[in-house]
Amino acid sequence: MWLINFSTMATGNLNFGLFVLPMGQALGMSRSQFGWMQTTRRVSASFSSLVVGRLIDRYGPRSLIVVGAPLIGICLILLSRTTAPWQVILLFGVIGISGLAAPNGIVTTVPVAKWFRRNRGKALAVAATGLGVGGVIFLPVTQWLIDWLGWRGAWVVLAIIFMSLAVPVAALFLRRQPEDMGLTVDGDPVRRTTSESNLPSESDTPEVQWTVKEALHTGALWKLMVVFAISGLAQGGASVHRIPYWIERGFDPQMVSFAFASDAAGAATMVLVAGWLADQLPIRFIATASFLGFVAAILLMIAGLNEFFLFGSTITFGLSVGAGMIVHSYIFAAYFGRTFLGSIRGIVLPINLISAGIGAPLVGYLRDWMDSYILAWWLILGLYLLAAAVMVTITPPRRADLPAGISETADDV
Repeated sequence: MWLINFSTMATGNLNFGLFVLPMGQALGMSRSQFGWMQTTRRVSASFSSLVVGRLIDRYGPRSLIVVGAPLIGICLILLSRTTAPWQVILLFGVIGISGLAAPNGIVTTVPVAKWFRRNRGKALAVAATGLGVGGVIFLPVTQWLIDWLGWRGAWVVLAIIFMSLAVPVAALFLRRQPEDMGLTVDGDPVRRTTSESNLPSESDTPEVQWTVKEALHTGALWKLMVVFAISGLAQGGASVHRIPYWIERGFDPQMVSFAFASDAAGAATMVLVAGWLADQLPIRFIATASFLGFVAAILLMIAGLNEFFLFGSTITFGLSVGAGMIVHSYIFAAYFGRTFLGSIRGIVLPINLISAGIGAPLVGYLRDWMDSYILAWWLILGLYLLAAAVMVTITPPRRADLPAGISETADDV
């Protein structure tokens, strides 16, 4: 999963902003149209996640990635041949169907959560560092490819790299859950009962499993949906437009690519710290700190006077993203268990993706209307503050039928 996460950073995630100016000039695309590219990607992913989540619970991620990665690669190659904005928007919509080419997607996070309980935060952190390292590598590489081959040639090379990495490793190594291989969660020793049935050692203090129907009857799930809708709107707005914002302020594109590589490095570093902390502290506190970090990053963007503000903003933003990676991957497993995790996240993910899809063109329209990003940045700052205020109140749900002595979630520990 580390390598697959690494490879997805070649598909137009963090490095997408580097294509905005050259593609905009060649195809006559406005900033709002670039926002719609990410919107179609996220909206299609939101609808497919309802099915993808259930497929992961039933079959695991291997087949989904082996089929989805070539689909994404073909779309990226076709992207290099586009001549009109509507073609670009359509192709990004197809890319989103697999649910693979997006950070914190359920295809790459749910399976890891199913293999671990006690060490879930650490395991998710190790897998997620692939995103950060991928950003560090692919941002300067993408800018170099654009300078050398043009934006069309860059998409072709990135597509080949992505498929070459993702498909073989998924086919060879991925499995649904440890029980399918006669193993146990966290690799604990198998215990034998008198009936010779295999039980994991965690059976002494079993993790409570919530069905989809039960989870939907909890206030915690609905609050989480609200928080991730708010933060998704802000994240979507920032994701597409941060790079062109800095370039338009007069910073050298290659310097900006290095700054955003430091963004990814910050994410890779913080994801390890947050993963360790998630096994020690209530996850809602880590989430709140992440949102407040975004606020600080946006304030540095608004100031934006020199390279100190550029690197300060991108590194702070990256640190917040790293913490957020763990939050998205961890909190639903911690609150609702792992058995129906794919299905539950498949219901929640559309809300996050659709709101993020709205945020990208919204910021584009504000920029086209005001000829400036400043109003949009203040709006995003306010959204992150609101998300932090709600998140800190979301405690784990309680089961009335919970037997005495059983810990309900990792937060209780």
